[in-house]
Amino acid sequence: MRRAVAILLLALLGGCYHVRYVRPSQVAEGGAPREQWHHGALGGAIDLSGPVDLAAACPGGFARVESEVGFVYWLARAVTSFGVLAPLHASLWTPSNVKVICAAPTSVGAPGSRVLKLVLLPLLPKGDVTKGTVQVFDEALAGELRRRPGISVLAEADVAALLGVEKKKQVVTGCSDQGCLAELGGALGADRVVHGSVGRVGSSLVITISTLDTSRARTVASVSERLKGTGDEAFLDALPALVDQLLTEPPRPASPPPPPPRAGR
Repeated sequence: MRRAVAILLLALLGGCYHVRYVRPSQVAEGGAPREQWHHGALGGAIDLSGPVDLAAACPGGFARVESEVGFVYWLARAVTSFGVLAPLHASLWTPSNVKVICAAPTSVGAPGSRVLKLVLLPLLPKGDVTKGTVQVFDEALAGELRRRPGISVLAEADVAALLGVEKKKQVVTGCSDQGCLAELGGALGADRVVHGSVGRVGSSLVITISTLDTSRARTVASVSERLKGTGDEAFLDALPALVDQLLTEPPRPASPPPPPPRAGR
């Protein structure tokens, strides 16, 4: 009897497995993993569920993928291993559970990362917000960015010194689309271009600021806030939280591995 129980336990343990693929360069996000039921047929020779779309599950990249077959799934495989499939040790139905753990967003300028160079373009005033007020906002934003470790900031005066005052006016005022902003940032040797606007609607301040990756010519972080019923000083009070959001970026998706080399003839 004991031998029979031991053989049964070994069979159960042998049918269950847990496969884990980990990317050490990525930090896993908190919370429960994204689980997906995956199943096939004829011992897994036919994929009924289709491949797991990691890009859709984790647009910012994944940290870990786990595939497991527990007791219930093993039992389903054992029950469907009959008839002509029995000699092949294959099951008609092969269910499994796939867990995808996404990578946590990383913060620009986090400890251990390289220094990133930002170009801060003047915020555009809208509504009845004056240019003088926006200049104060620009200086405050530049100061808050410079307080963060791993960040180098080129503000309006720095851009004027590099390009010249007239050239700076021509470039900055006529540059609004992502391609132009990426070219401007690249010409200044910057990794990111920070741009946006501040306006007033009624008694509320409306703030919109974005960060553009110059190497990809795409927005990687943005923040939009409405500060209700407050004066201009509310911008200064909200600035640390705004910068925190602005410097939080999703990790880049992993590059596909290169194709294996062809064997020589």
